[in-house]
Amino acid sequence: MSWRGKHPVLVVQADTLGALAVIRSLGRAGYPVHACSTETNAVGFASRFPASKVVCPSYGSAQFLPWLRDYVHRHGIEAIVPSESLLLCLRPVLSEFAPLLCCSQDEETLYAALSKFDLFERLTACTSSLDRDHLPPTLLIPDTRFPSASQELRQLPTPLYVKVDGSYASRAENGGVFKSASAEEALALLKELAPRFRKAIVQGHVPGRGVGAFFLIHRGEVRAEFMHLRLHETPHTGGASSFRQSWRHSAIREDALSKLRRMNWEGVAMMEYRWDPVSDRFYLMELNSRFWGSLHLALWSGVDFPRLLLDAFHGRPSPPTREYPLGVRCRYTFPGEIQYVVSRLRDPSLKILAKIWSVLEFFVLSLNPGIHSDLAFPKDHQPYFSGIKGSIEWIKKSFLRESLQNCHATQ
Repeated sequence: MSWRGKHPVLVVQADTLGALAVIRSLGRAGYPVHACSTETNAVGFASRFPASKVVCPSYGSAQFLPWLRDYVHRHGIEAIVPSESLLLCLRPVLSEFAPLLCCSQDEETLYAALSKFDLFERLTACTSSLDRDHLPPTLLIPDTRFPSASQELRQLPTPLYVKVDGSYASRAENGGVFKSASAEEALALLKELAPRFRKAIVQGHVPGRGVGAFFLIHRGEVRAEFMHLRLHETPHTGGASSFRQSWRHSAIREDALSKLRRMNWEGVAMMEYRWDPVSDRFYLMELNSRFWGSLHLALWSGVDFPRLLLDAFHGRPSPPTREYPLGVRCRYTFPGEIQYVVSRLRDPSLKILAKIWSVLEFFVLSLNPGIHSDLAFPKDHQPYFSGIKGSIEWIKKSFLRESLQNCHATQ
């Protein structure tokens, strides 16, 4: 047994794609991985790499913290790879669990990184132009009960995006992003959200493609870095990445790292940008201060963020990984690419030839052996078949819902 086999780690929200990548990375490295989820059919449970698979109470329930204390004690858990939901749940008792968390353990830093409001408030207040540059048109709403900013909202380019954080939720609830066509619609939405979220930001539209800059910072040193370019998003007009490739852009890399240092962040982080390839302008959209959904691409590219993080956490840092091959591609085929194609088929603004190509492209990419999969991993293919099954269920439900809506519309 290697030294890693003596350090059990708890990976929460095993129902997410990012957690599946963490489980695979740490499991193959030799860490005893305890995969945890509130869902019995979590995708991480389909993997062969967890040493233990456990269904836990919901984070908002009174049973969760006693369960967590008992599980950590009984199984000798020495590290926890957290999610946003877990961190929000732990806030009242953070000092108790902070030594186990593989991220910044200072409360102010930790929760500021979870908040879009705090991120943009800090960056817009910076005296350094480097930290204020490359921000989209943004309006801070410090109190959603009194969003008296109709004039400022009208000056933002449409569509508008209203963003709220779980950090400022009135009850246990994650944040969200809501699209509005006009300033009036955004104001109505803010009024609707006010009972649930105390603060918000509204951002104007910026053109471009989705790109990500990823870092592992430990004791002020960059231990790993990676960048990707989104090739497909779900829906196709902008959203989560379903197909992407390894990529590099030095100016975005420097901007992302500077802003992360301004936030005093330690641990892993994704800085999400929109990049216009025509003008080469780019804008920071958000900071994701935990493992991200497209993590498998980094693993396929040889940048093993989870293992590097845990090794450093246990005082045995591996050599830094700062170089990686460009052009490595990876897909979230089921259901991500299915949803991408469906979003294009349903878009009335696309011509029929573009829609036909979307269907053909799906099969062309599926037959390309050089394109990796988020779900099909060496010696761990069961999640791939689970993804196919889930996609079939999603298609059935989606078209059933559409059929019912059409029936109601004709009555």
